[in-house]
Amino acid sequence: MASYTAELDSSSNIVQVVVTEDDGSEHDYQFDFDPRTGRWEFSERDLLERDFGEEWVDEMEEEIERLIEKGVEANQEDDEEE
Repeated sequence: MASYTAELDSSSNIVQVVVTEDDGSEHDYQFDFDPRTGRWEFSERDLLERDFGEEWVDEMEEEIERLIEKGVEANQEDDEEE
């Protein structure tokens, strides 16, 4: 089964995801989010569900949302310091 790594770039308001398939091939996805609200879009969901299954994508989406929440919190702390 494929695996993924997800990383937050809070200064750019991006979550970078690298999906590694069983054959070793990698696919990069970048999810921009609004640093004030956490709003983001997941237009690749249907494609990823077809390739890896709904449960796998749900887990990845939860990780993306967790990282976005951290990015929003960091933005709020920066705003409070100003």
